[in-house]
Amino acid sequence: MSADVITLPAYTNCQSLLDAHLAELQKRFGMTAWMITRLSGEDLVLLRVRDGHYGLQRGDRLRHQNSYCARMVELENPCIVSDVNAHPDFPLGPVDDSLDVAAYIGFPLVDSDNRLFGTLCAFDPQVQPASLKEALPALTHDAALISFLLNNAVREAREKRLTTFVEHPDRCDDTGLPGKEGWEDICRQEASNCRDFGLEASVLFLQAPHDGDSLTIADSLAALLREQDSIAHLGNNRFGILLTDTNEEKSSRVADRIRDALNAKQLLVRIDREKLISG
Repeated sequence: MSADVITLPAYTNCQSLLDAHLAELQKRFGMTAWMITRLSGEDLVLLRVRDGHYGLQRGDRLRHQNSYCARMVELENPCIVSDVNAHPDFPLGPVDDSLDVAAYIGFPLVDSDNRLFGTLCAFDPQVQPASLKEALPALTHDAALISFLLNNAVREAREKRLTTFVEHPDRCDDTGLPGKEGWEDICRQEASNCRDFGLEASVLFLQAPHDGDSLTIADSLAALLREQDSIAHLGNNRFGILLTDTNEEKSSRVADRIRDALNAKQLLVRIDREKLISG
Protein backbone atom coordinates (compact mmCIF):
# COMPACT_ATOMS: atom_id res chain seq x y z
CA MET A 1 0.00 0.00 0.00
CA SER A 2 1.65 3.21 -1.13
CA ALA A 3 1.58 6.37 0.93
CA ASP A 4 -0.41 9.30 -0.42
CA VAL A 5 1.70 11.94 -2.12
CA ILE A 6 1.21 15.39 -0.63
CA THR A 7 1.80 18.32 -2.98
CA LEU A 8 2.76 21.48 -1.12
CA PRO A 9 2.21 24.96 -2.56
CA ALA A 10 5.25 26.26 -4.46
CA TYR A 11 6.03 29.87 -3.53
CA THR A 12 8.68 31.42 -5.71
CA ASN A 13 9.24 34.54 -3.57
CA CYS A 14 8.21 36.34 -0.41
CA GLN A 15 5.49 38.29 -2.22
CA SER A 16 3.59 35.20 -3.41
CA LEU A 17 3.83 33.72 0.09
CA LEU A 18 2.45 36.91 1.66
CA ASP A 19 -0.40 37.02 -0.86
CA ALA A 20 -1.31 33.44 0.04
CA HIS A 21 -1.10 34.31 3.72
CA LEU A 22 -3.53 37.22 3.33
CA ALA A 23 -5.93 34.93 1.47
CA GLU A 24 -5.75 32.46 4.35
CA LEU A 25 -6.34 35.19 6.92
CA GLN A 26 -9.42 36.33 5.03
CA LYS A 27 -10.68 32.75 4.87
CA ARG A 28 -10.17 32.25 8.61
CA PHE A 29 -11.30 35.59 10.01
CA GLY A 30 -13.45 37.23 7.33
CA MET A 31 -13.07 41.00 6.74
CA THR A 32 -13.42 42.41 3.23
CA ALA A 33 -9.92 43.87 2.87
CA TRP A 34 -6.58 42.68 4.23
CA MET A 35 -3.30 44.48 3.66
CA ILE A 36 0.34 44.63 4.62
CA THR A 37 1.66 48.18 4.79
CA ARG A 38 4.99 49.96 5.12
CA LEU A 39 5.28 53.24 7.02
CA SER A 40 7.00 55.75 4.73
CA GLY A 41 7.18 59.28 6.08
CA GLU A 42 3.58 60.29 6.79
CA ASP A 43 2.10 57.61 4.55
CA LEU A 44 1.24 53.95 4.80
CA VAL A 45 2.31 52.31 1.53
CA LEU A 46 0.22 49.25 0.66
CA LEU A 47 2.69 46.45 -0.12
CA ARG A 48 0.26 43.54 -0.45
CA VAL A 49 -3.51 43.86 -0.68
CA ARG A 50 -6.48 41.49 -0.79
CA ASP A 51 -9.53 43.70 -1.22
CA GLY A 52 -13.07 42.84 -2.21
CA HIS A 53 -14.75 46.19 -1.57
CA TYR A 54 -12.65 49.36 -1.34
CA GLY A 55 -10.70 49.20 -4.60
CA LEU A 56 -7.37 49.44 -2.80
CA GLN A 57 -4.34 48.29 -4.76
CA ARG A 58 -0.69 47.58 -4.20
CA GLY A 59 1.28 50.84 -4.17
CA ASP A 60 -1.62 52.97 -2.92
CA ARG A 61 -0.90 55.28 -0.01
CA LEU A 62 -3.01 56.12 3.03
CA ARG A 63 -2.23 59.11 5.20
CA HIS A 64 -0.86 57.54 8.37
CA GLN A 65 -2.00 60.33 10.68
CA ASN A 66 -5.59 59.88 9.48
CA SER A 67 -5.65 56.09 9.73
CA TYR A 68 -6.90 53.64 12.31
CA CYS A 69 -3.43 52.10 12.08
CA ALA A 70 -1.97 55.32 13.51
CA ARG A 71 -4.37 55.16 16.42
CA MET A 72 -3.46 51.53 17.02
CA VAL A 73 0.25 52.39 17.10
CA GLU A 74 -0.34 55.39 19.39
CA LEU A 75 -2.21 53.13 21.81
CA GLU A 76 0.72 50.68 21.59
CA ASN A 77 -1.62 47.72 21.35
CA PRO A 78 -2.84 45.45 18.57
CA CYS A 79 -6.49 46.13 17.88
CA ILE A 80 -9.48 44.05 16.93
CA VAL A 81 -12.52 46.32 16.79
CA SER A 82 -15.67 44.53 15.66
CA ASP A 83 -17.74 47.74 15.80
CA VAL A 84 -15.75 50.92 15.25
CA ASN A 85 -18.59 53.24 16.26
CA ALA A 86 -19.02 51.53 19.62
CA HIS A 87 -15.33 51.63 20.55
CA PRO A 88 -14.20 54.62 22.67
CA ASP A 89 -10.72 54.78 21.11
CA PHE A 90 -12.10 54.77 17.58
CA PRO A 91 -14.60 57.62 17.27
CA LEU A 92 -16.98 57.83 14.36
CA GLY A 93 -15.17 58.65 11.14
CA PRO A 94 -13.51 56.83 8.24
CA VAL A 95 -9.80 56.20 7.66
CA ASP A 96 -10.12 58.85 4.99
CA ASP A 97 -12.98 60.37 3.06
CA SER A 98 -13.20 57.44 0.65
CA LEU A 99 -13.25 54.45 3.03
CA ASP A 100 -16.28 53.35 5.01
CA VAL A 101 -14.94 51.24 7.87
CA ALA A 102 -17.22 49.63 10.43
CA ALA A 103 -14.79 46.96 11.69
CA TYR A 104 -11.00 47.10 11.95
CA ILE A 105 -8.05 44.81 12.68
CA GLY A 106 -4.56 46.26 13.11
CA PHE A 107 -1.26 44.77 14.26
CA PRO A 108 2.17 46.43 14.14
CA LEU A 109 4.92 44.91 12.01
CA VAL A 110 8.47 45.52 13.21
CA ASP A 111 11.88 45.47 11.54
CA SER A 112 14.99 43.62 12.69
CA ASP A 113 15.73 46.41 15.22
CA ASN A 114 12.21 46.14 16.66
CA ARG A 115 11.21 49.48 15.15
CA LEU A 116 7.88 50.01 13.47
CA PHE A 117 7.98 48.75 9.88
CA GLY A 118 4.30 49.00 9.07
CA THR A 119 1.07 47.18 9.82
CA LEU A 120 -0.98 44.10 9.16
CA CYS A 121 -4.52 45.42 8.98
CA ALA A 122 -8.02 44.60 7.79
CA PHE A 123 -11.16 46.67 7.14
CA ASP A 124 -14.79 45.82 6.62
CA PRO A 125 -17.77 48.08 5.87
CA GLN A 126 -20.00 45.91 8.08
CA VAL A 127 -19.95 45.43 11.84
CA GLN A 128 -18.43 42.05 12.70
CA PRO A 129 -19.36 39.56 15.45
CA ALA A 130 -17.95 40.35 18.89
CA SER A 131 -16.31 36.90 18.83
CA LEU A 132 -13.77 38.30 16.33
CA LYS A 133 -11.76 39.49 19.35
CA GLU A 134 -10.95 35.87 20.11
CA ALA A 135 -8.57 35.94 17.13
CA LEU A 136 -6.08 38.13 19.04
CA PRO A 137 -3.55 35.36 19.94
CA ALA A 138 -3.61 33.86 16.44
CA LEU A 139 -3.23 37.23 14.71
CA THR A 140 -0.44 38.27 17.08
CA HIS A 141 1.42 35.17 15.92
CA ASP A 142 0.65 35.94 12.27
CA ALA A 143 1.97 39.51 12.62
CA ALA A 144 5.20 38.21 14.14
CA LEU A 145 5.55 35.68 11.31
CA ILE A 146 4.96 38.33 8.63
CA SER A 147 7.51 40.63 10.31
CA PHE A 148 10.06 37.80 10.20
CA LEU A 149 9.36 37.06 6.53
CA LEU A 150 9.65 40.72 5.53
CA ASN A 151 12.86 41.26 7.49
CA ASN A 152 14.49 38.28 5.81
CA ALA A 153 13.27 39.33 2.38
CA VAL A 154 14.58 42.89 2.83
CA ARG A 155 17.94 41.56 4.02
CA GLU A 156 18.19 39.21 1.04
CA ALA A 157 17.31 42.07 -1.33
CA ARG A 158 20.11 44.19 0.13
CA GLU A 159 22.59 41.32 -0.16
CA LYS A 160 21.54 40.75 -3.77
CA ARG A 161 21.99 44.46 -4.50
CA LEU A 162 25.59 44.32 -3.26
CA THR A 163 26.25 41.10 -5.17
CA THR A 164 24.94 42.64 -8.39
CA PHE A 165 27.18 45.68 -7.95
CA VAL A 166 30.30 43.62 -7.20
CA GLU A 167 29.82 40.69 -9.57
CA HIS A 168 27.93 42.04 -12.59
CA PRO A 169 29.85 40.95 -15.73
CA ASP A 170 29.44 44.29 -17.53
CA ARG A 171 32.31 46.38 -16.18
CA CYS A 172 34.21 49.46 -17.25
CA ASP A 173 37.87 48.69 -18.07
CA ASP A 174 39.09 52.04 -16.73
CA THR A 175 37.35 52.09 -13.36
CA GLY A 176 36.25 48.52 -12.69
CA LEU A 177 32.73 49.81 -12.05
CA PRO A 178 29.60 48.39 -13.69
CA GLY A 179 28.94 49.82 -17.16
CA LYS A 180 25.71 50.80 -18.89
CA GLU A 181 24.20 47.32 -18.92
CA GLY A 182 25.17 46.77 -15.30
CA TRP A 183 23.66 50.14 -14.36
CA GLU A 184 20.36 49.27 -16.03
CA ASP A 185 20.19 45.96 -14.16
CA ILE A 186 21.02 47.65 -10.84
CA CYS A 187 18.27 50.26 -11.29
CA ARG A 188 15.73 47.68 -12.46
CA GLN A 189 16.45 45.52 -9.44
CA GLU A 190 16.17 48.46 -7.04
CA ALA A 191 12.87 49.56 -8.59
CA SER A 192 11.53 46.08 -7.86
CA ASN A 193 12.78 46.31 -4.26
CA CYS A 194 11.05 49.66 -3.82
CA ARG A 195 7.75 48.28 -5.11
CA ASP A 196 7.93 45.10 -3.03
CA PHE A 197 9.05 46.63 0.27
CA GLY A 198 7.91 50.25 0.16
CA LEU A 199 11.48 51.58 -0.05
CA GLU A 200 12.79 54.80 -1.57
CA ALA A 201 15.90 55.34 -3.66
CA SER A 202 17.30 58.30 -5.58
CA VAL A 203 19.32 58.42 -8.79
CA LEU A 204 22.04 60.99 -9.48
CA PHE A 205 24.02 61.52 -12.66
CA LEU A 206 27.47 63.07 -12.41
CA GLN A 207 29.22 64.56 -15.42
CA ALA A 208 32.94 65.34 -15.13
CA PRO A 209 35.17 66.91 -17.79
CA HIS A 210 36.01 64.45 -20.55
CA ASP A 211 39.74 64.85 -19.90
CA GLY A 212 39.35 64.18 -16.17
CA ASP A 213 40.83 61.08 -14.54
CA SER A 214 37.88 58.68 -14.37
CA LEU A 215 39.61 56.38 -11.87
CA THR A 216 40.26 59.28 -9.48
CA ILE A 217 36.61 60.28 -9.73
CA ALA A 218 35.46 56.71 -9.14
CA ASP A 219 37.71 56.36 -6.08
CA SER A 220 36.50 59.69 -4.71
CA LEU A 221 32.86 58.67 -5.10
CA ALA A 222 33.50 55.34 -3.39
CA ALA A 223 34.97 57.20 -0.40
CA LEU A 224 32.01 59.58 -0.20
CA LEU A 225 29.17 57.08 -0.49
CA ARG A 226 27.84 54.29 1.71
CA GLU A 227 28.39 50.59 1.15
CA GLN A 228 24.76 50.09 0.12
CA ASP A 229 24.95 52.76 -2.62
CA SER A 230 25.96 51.84 -6.17
CA ILE A 231 28.07 53.63 -8.78
CA ALA A 232 28.40 52.91 -12.49
CA HIS A 233 30.58 54.44 -15.19
CA LEU A 234 28.40 55.16 -18.22
CA GLY A 235 31.21 56.36 -20.46
CA ASN A 236 32.80 59.75 -21.20
CA ASN A 237 33.19 60.48 -17.48
CA ARG A 238 29.47 60.24 -16.87
CA PHE A 239 28.62 58.33 -13.69
CA GLY A 240 25.32 56.98 -12.41
CA ILE A 241 24.83 56.96 -8.64
CA LEU A 242 22.07 55.01 -6.91
CA LEU A 243 21.35 56.17 -3.35
CA THR A 244 19.31 53.53 -1.55
CA ASP A 245 16.87 54.27 1.28
CA THR A 246 17.13 57.96 0.33
CA ASN A 247 14.41 60.51 -0.40
CA GLU A 248 14.72 63.65 -2.53
CA GLU A 249 15.74 65.87 0.38
CA LYS A 250 18.56 63.55 1.42
CA SER A 251 19.71 63.02 -2.16
CA SER A 252 20.00 66.80 -2.60
CA ARG A 253 22.30 67.00 0.42
CA VAL A 254 24.39 64.08 -0.86
CA ALA A 255 24.71 65.73 -4.28
CA ASP A 256 25.94 68.96 -2.67
CA ARG A 257 28.48 67.05 -0.57
CA ILE A 258 29.81 65.15 -3.59
CA ARG A 259 30.05 68.31 -5.70
CA ASP A 260 31.88 70.24 -2.97
CA ALA A 261 34.32 67.41 -2.28
CA LEU A 262 35.22 66.91 -5.93
CA ASN A 263 35.42 70.62 -6.67
CA ALA A 264 37.88 70.95 -3.77
CA LYS A 265 40.09 68.49 -5.69
CA GLN A 266 39.83 70.69 -8.80
CA LEU A 267 37.43 68.17 -10.33
CA LEU A 268 34.64 70.43 -11.57
CA VAL A 269 31.52 68.30 -11.98
CA ARG A 270 27.83 68.74 -12.69
CA ILE A 271 25.32 66.61 -10.82
CA ASP A 272 21.73 66.14 -11.93
CA ARG A 273 19.10 64.58 -9.71
CA GLU A 274 17.23 62.45 -12.21
CA LYS A 275 14.44 60.81 -10.26
CA LEU A 276 13.13 59.25 -7.10
CA ILE A 277 12.32 55.55 -7.10
CA SER A 278 9.63 54.74 -4.56
CA GLY A 279 7.24 51.97 -3.64
